Amino acid sequence: IPTKLYSPIFTPLSQMGDFGLGVGLYFSSLRAIALISLIAGLINLPNILYFASDVYSASQPDVNFLLKGSAICTEQVWVPCPTCPIDEYEKSRDRIAGTTTVTPDGELQTLIFAMKNTCDGATMNVGIVNLASLGFIILATLALSSYQKRKVVVFDEQEQTAQDYSIEICNPPHDATEPEEWKQFFESRFGVHTTCCTVTIDNDLLVTALAERREVLHQIEEKIKEGAAANTLSLSEYAAKVEHRRGLIGNIKSRIAPGIPELVDRLTVLNQKIQGLAQQNYRATKVFCTFETESMQRDIISEMKVGPMTARMNSVHAINPNLLFRGETVLDVREAEEPSTIRWMDLDVSWSSRMKQLCVTTLISLAFVVAVAVIVALVRAHGAAYAALAISIANTLFPMVAKILTDVEAHASETGKQCSLFVKIAIFRWVVTAIVITIITPFMSTLTNGPDHLLQSIWLIFFADLVTSNALQIMDPVSNFKRHFLAPRAKSQERMNLLMSGTEYTIAERFTNMTKQLFLTFYYCAIYPSIFFICAVTLFITYIVDKFSIMRSWKPAPMLGASIAKFSRIYFMTTSVAALALVSSYMFSGFPFDNLCADNTSHSAYYGNWQVTDGNGQTSSAVVVSNQRSYHFCNQYIGPGQNFVFPVSPNAQPSGSKWMTSPQEQLVGIYGIVSAVVLGLVGAVFVYRIFRLFQKLFSASFKPAGDDQGINFSEVGTISSYIPQVKSEQFTYPLLAVNIDYVGESIFDWNDPARSHSYYDLTRDVEQLLKGDENEEICYRAFGQIRHWPPNGPDAVEVGEKPRQRSSLRRSKESAYKRNVSWSSKVTCKTYSKDVPMTHESFNANASTNQGMNFDGHAAPIFDPHTQNEARGFGKQNEGQAPPQASTPQHFDQYQNSGVDEANQNPDPFYGDSQNQYGGNDGGSENSSQSSSSSEGSGRDYSDEDYEEGSFSEESRTASEDSRQIT
Repeated sequence: IPTKLYSPIFTPLSQMGDFGLGVGLYFSSLRAIALISLIAGLINLPNILYFASDVYSASQPDVNFLLKGSAICTEQVWVPCPTCPIDEYEKSRDRIAGTTTVTPDGELQTLIFAMKNTCDGATMNVGIVNLASLGFIILATLALSSYQKRKVVVFDEQEQTAQDYSIEICNPPHDATEPEEWKQFFESRFGVHTTCCTVTIDNDLLVTALAERREVLHQIEEKIKEGAAANTLSLSEYAAKVEHRRGLIGNIKSRIAPGIPELVDRLTVLNQKIQGLAQQNYRATKVFCTFETESMQRDIISEMKVGPMTARMNSVHAINPNLLFRGETVLDVREAEEPSTIRWMDLDVSWSSRMKQLCVTTLISLAFVVAVAVIVALVRAHGAAYAALAISIANTLFPMVAKILTDVEAHASETGKQCSLFVKIAIFRWVVTAIVITIITPFMSTLTNGPDHLLQSIWLIFFADLVTSNALQIMDPVSNFKRHFLAPRAKSQERMNLLMSGTEYTIAERFTNMTKQLFLTFYYCAIYPSIFFICAVTLFITYIVDKFSIMRSWKPAPMLGASIAKFSRIYFMTTSVAALALVSSYMFSGFPFDNLCADNTSHSAYYGNWQVTDGNGQTSSAVVVSNQRSYHFCNQYIGPGQNFVFPVSPNAQPSGSKWMTSPQEQLVGIYGIVSAVVLGLVGAVFVYRIFRLFQKLFSASFKPAGDDQGINFSEVGTISSYIPQVKSEQFTYPLLAVNIDYVGESIFDWNDPARSHSYYDLTRDVEQLLKGDENEEICYRAFGQIRHWPPNGPDAVEVGEKPRQRSSLRRSKESAYKRNVSWSSKVTCKTYSKDVPMTHESFNANASTNQGMNFDGHAAPIFDPHTQNEARGFGKQNEGQAPPQASTPQHFDQYQNSGVDEANQNPDPFYGDSQNQYGGNDGGSENSSQSSSSSEGSGRDYSDEDYEEGSFSEESRTASEDSRQIT
């Protein structure tokens, strides 16, 4: 079927759910909030026109076009202030001035003047319009909740995923590690068909060590050049020589970038560690069962749902006795999350450990908030533009820090991790962007025009987000440098694929970017109503840029559900609404933001025209008419601090220091009540959500999203199942932490065109490191289990037996020619080079890498994509007989249909006898001895240049070739 790329511009919103339910909800929320901001801006048009009129401030001359319509006051006059303390104006030196005169007695006298704002921005009309905006936004938030719920249903019904068919059992008995037992349990109770079942165990240390071992092998492979010996003995000899010859510079380099000596040492340590960890006893941690139809999943969850605490206490009376597992265990059953969101290595981490990690990372995040706030305050002293730039840079860089901190935390799924990341980034951006800039800006600079004052700083922050952030995102300099400069120069296809993979993104970070802009808008809309239009434009441009990035430059992300969107709406959207009501009430109470209150007296010494000099040395004129009242300093800020009052009230004005007008007092009184009500409603929402969280601990509820689509799991064209895996920065595709002998290719959501899935199977590595048939059970128990029972497929085996049918992933596929494999593939997967089907050579591990292995620039794949029978099996194939082609052996035969003479294969010296898993193979042992002797006889001293540049002489290669034994 012809395919084409999604269009960044013309792709409709309805198709954004193809990238995951969370992505679809992000773009639908982004568009909805942009529309809400636009409508709120239209509601605020009367305030915008009033602030820009002659009535308010003489049409705001010399004010930036995009700041017109804000509460910036350009009508300011010098008024007498005989008692104004100079130290109160330390941060606003342009608002205090003085002049000297001579008294009738001939003495010098200093007259103090203060700058007064004559603009009246707290009128009843302005307040009513702002209250109307608040009411609309509250209603819009409720509508957004309903809209998101509808979109969840639409996106869910458009895309059939494994989550629609699967359940998760959170408390399996520790010894319930056999998928067949779980299949039998559900099918006997509910008459359903279990298509897939995955049982995970607490072997994260083993899997982590195996993944690191693969990475070390991969690094060694990349460092070896063509012609170098590819066996452990030669590598060990070379590593010892390199370490012996190293000087000071070499030792320093090895600390920064480990060389072959360090990698070989690490490999030896990992081998020993893995052998020990593989022999431990492991317990089941989670079970994932996938059923053939959606109705089966929904029926099981509806019948078996209980609260986590009910299951933890094993309250057997809370559920139908027939649904007790093994007749004694209450199961904690819930709908499973998407397979790509499961964090397989963190499933067995305890709740207490997670809380400790979360507390530590949260404290570090708060420390970063304080540090950046101090930096912004220091930069702000040099100008608002510098502070805005510092805030923009901090908002761009901190998500990287937050991701590093969150990676340290253990989360059972990407949903929990993303929520933690969301909280960290959102708090940082809210505090640094909105709150810090308010704290560090002097109160009397709130309405002042100029680059060093509040509203100019807010505009510069929006401009930085609108232009700088989006421009950097479109240019994507780091990823483009990797793609166009580093990737063409990569030493291997794997490395090039990794460099071409794109920039990693998270939905949590995108949601915080949206909520930051919304919070900033709500925070300052009372004195900057046109900010609603700026916010709408910014969000619309973000919508376009993010669509382009997700379709062209960003790396695919896990298919998250609706949790992040719901979390953002319930907690952070409502908090933003509360901030609008609360901050607006204090903004209106602070007019005219000059900290001056009128006296009932007049000082004749101030009458006349004066040339006054302010604290910055600037000279201006002051005119005081007869009987003009004098002023005194009064703190007009009654927000959080020394004079904090809640709810805001005109009664907060001290006796004899009143600055509010009568309409302003009425408006502040109304807004104080409204803000208290809104804050109470938001608090009630939070209390209700907390109550629901506690309630869900003891009683569970389940409401499926959307209708049953009537499509069977096995009929969905592209679908995946729950396959434990671990991601590595050394490999394009994840490493598999489970034996995949008994699953089909259809349940994988990825396919490497150059390698089969078995190349990534880490269970093969353990089989290579443990010896013989006696360790088969150890290898089997060291990993979780997965089974795939497609409809009309073979029946399940009895509980306790191992499946007899191996997967098609292990069977040979027809191919005209086979490509060679790399050394790391050989020592990892026990896979041999095959150039023509049904022909083979006995592999000599002491042979140089230019025989049967591809190191010539690493151009060809390092794994045979057509070979599907890699490295599995215990037992012995009869010597001298061709591998059976039709019947399937009872044990797994790694050479089944491979054309490789297993009986004559030499063991790899890297493992010694661990590869000789077929007891009694005397011929193979003899060949191994001869190979070792031949290697020792033909050995020579290799220099550093031989390994680094691949400059082995023809003589050395010939000597190595002579050691190969052709059977």
